[in-house]
Amino acid sequence: MAETILRAPLKVGVVNREREATPETPTWNVVIVTTGIARRWFQDGLITAQDTLVVDEIHQTSAEMELCLALGKRARCRFIWLSATVDPSFYAQYLTSAEVLETRAFDPAKAAQVNVLAEQPLEFLNDRFIKTVMRERRGVAVFVPTRAEVEQIATELGDRWPNLATAFYHGGEPIRVIRPFLDGLVKRPFLLAMTAAGQSALNIRGLDTVVIYDARYTNVVERGKNVLTRAYLGANEILQMAGRVHGRVQGGEVYILSDRDLEFADLRPTAPEFQLAGDAERVAITCAAIGVDAAELDLPVPLDRRAYRESVAMLTERGLIDHGRLTTYGRDVEAMPVERPWGELLYHAEPSLVPLVAVASNIESLHRMTREERQLGGLIVPGSDHITAYNVYAEAVNKHGYLGEVYGLPRHLFRDEDIERWAEERGVLVKAIEDIALGAASVYRQLELPLPAKLPYGDRKTLEVFADLVAKIMPFDLVIDEQTADGREARVSRSSVCGSWGAIAGTLRYFADRFGVPRASIEGTQIPERAIRGYARRGRPQAVFERQRRREGLMVVRAVEYFGFTLDRDVEPLPSPFPEELADAARQALVQALLAGETPHPDQGKVRRALERFGHYWRRSGGQLSQARSEELSEQIAAQLARVRSWDEFIGARIVLDPDAAIPERERHRLDSLPSSVFLYGDRVPVDYDVEQGVGGIVRLRLKEGQARRLHPNDLPAFDRPVRYTVTRGKHEAVRASSLDELRSGLRTLKSAHRARLMRAGRRGRRRRR
Repeated sequence: MAETILRAPLKVGVVNREREATPETPTWNVVIVTTGIARRWFQDGLITAQDTLVVDEIHQTSAEMELCLALGKRARCRFIWLSATVDPSFYAQYLTSAEVLETRAFDPAKAAQVNVLAEQPLEFLNDRFIKTVMRERRGVAVFVPTRAEVEQIATELGDRWPNLATAFYHGGEPIRVIRPFLDGLVKRPFLLAMTAAGQSALNIRGLDTVVIYDARYTNVVERGKNVLTRAYLGANEILQMAGRVHGRVQGGEVYILSDRDLEFADLRPTAPEFQLAGDAERVAITCAAIGVDAAELDLPVPLDRRAYRESVAMLTERGLIDHGRLTTYGRDVEAMPVERPWGELLYHAEPSLVPLVAVASNIESLHRMTREERQLGGLIVPGSDHITAYNVYAEAVNKHGYLGEVYGLPRHLFRDEDIERWAEERGVLVKAIEDIALGAASVYRQLELPLPAKLPYGDRKTLEVFADLVAKIMPFDLVIDEQTADGREARVSRSSVCGSWGAIAGTLRYFADRFGVPRASIEGTQIPERAIRGYARRGRPQAVFERQRRREGLMVVRAVEYFGFTLDRDVEPLPSPFPEELADAARQALVQALLAGETPHPDQGKVRRALERFGHYWRRSGGQLSQARSEELSEQIAAQLARVRSWDEFIGARIVLDPDAAIPERERHRLDSLPSSVFLYGDRVPVDYDVEQGVGGIVRLRLKEGQARRLHPNDLPAFDRPVRYTVTRGKHEAVRASSLDELRSGLRTLKSAHRARLMRAGRRGRRRRR
């Protein structure tokens, strides 16, 4: 492709964290880069309309990649994109592709035998199956979702079957651990357990059997945050994993372990699942770097506008953005090859803390760099996961590393046998250590400092200085007494070395529990109360409306605040007439109180009923009715309170909200005529209307469980907007789904859970009474 486009001899180069740009880079006409490098080049104007972007494995979405696609469209670049398993229709339209070439390398004579079984991995990998593998000398790959499951399968089967070559691979292991399998040096029979990290990039010689466990952990964007959620595999993942042997290998076998009614032959590639909507801060920084609003970028997925505005406000308050552009401080922080919070710490760190911050900024978490069973004696600094994780790396460097060079750039290198033995004893992942070495070297180059050959260990004194720096800058998420500033619960991670109480600064990670409810956990560093009090700020007086037992009305609040947390709060009645400096805030507080239905105003009841009608029409219009927008209603009330100067004037003011006057009769009649229920299987099913973030108007059917199990698409009337389903189950939690497939999946999960409860109840009932 490159030769056809360029019509010139190829000069190929690579730029990534390992191989930085050199004076020769501008002479290359083919440059292979990571998405992070590409984003920075877009920001610096180095990629223009004259360039062609070739995007390989485009189905492997990430926030960086999706942002690069939008930046490439803005720069009017030409795109060539490739994927083995994706529905091409979305990218064909989004990237305005002139032509889509679909090629197949499938040999029908080598179609695999596919079996779908409702079993667990170790239940399926029993003696009978392994004996067949040994007898037929097969090469087996097992795909499961977690590191722990991968290691358990390889270890247990390796111990039970010494003549079966077993190994495991996941994102925490270097590729060299399975290099003999890739190079064909391991003879069959063998079994290789892997996570999805090996589903597309690894070609294993001698592989003829694939076992796929139908489960994955994926990020689902909820209210602008990435929530780690357990889900079934998508069609793209199953096709990618099965494609290791299906149509490629004579006598191939594929086993899919699932409780779903899967028809492998009916699986087709689907549209990609995007991640960018959950990373509003990255979008905000990138947009500020190039001086545009996110609305000017044609992003592949709708951005959560509220989360984006909150990110811009937060970055502006922290001094990184001013009037939509990066400040000098913002550019210095953004230039750091680490995430924004660590970039801020690096900017402010004293020389004695640079080794700690430079290393810790490249550690995803203490949990991710260690195994479940770990031995970190002598390295743990109670109260700081950051320093403990840093100490783990420091010991690896000091005992088993040396200062070397890779592609002419300094880096910590390690003696393979020594580091692997040490990692096994400590319960540390070697790949994590190597990744930290790569990142730390990059940070030191950015700081223009020599990379040290040895690293000082962190201790209680280090914690005191580091905690003070974090308390002063506070670039991280903050949790106090296991609660966030907005009152949500956030538990300390089970693998953390921090205590449960007090303030912890670190990274919040969101995950869905077994009921699908988003939860939060945190790892980080504990901040002493004296440091928090020392850097807390007394806020300006604010006018608020409060309704409590002893008082009701406008109050003036003076608070001592620390990064969103209110440490102390003095409240007293707001004088009447209102002080000039608080008059606007007082009127705004009254507007919000009226909207919330909290005031004793004589017209409060009429306002509440009017708001209910406006909300009714807003939801039925799918969020399209501008007269019913909450902002519009707030402005109407604020206009009627514009001359109010005291509490008595507020009580005496007339407040009117009239849906009949604001919304034309024809429009009201049209919205009222939308069905409130549908007739289904002899019953009336309620239909609710709502507005969903990033989607717009939806209808929600409230179904009984029996109706939901019988539901077929042809039985539903046509709606003018997407349909959502809610199945109510008495005292049990409702099942919610956005598609019929998701609904059936949720109902099957219910059935399995109900059967398990019955079995447990049966066992309890059979216990002998004494």
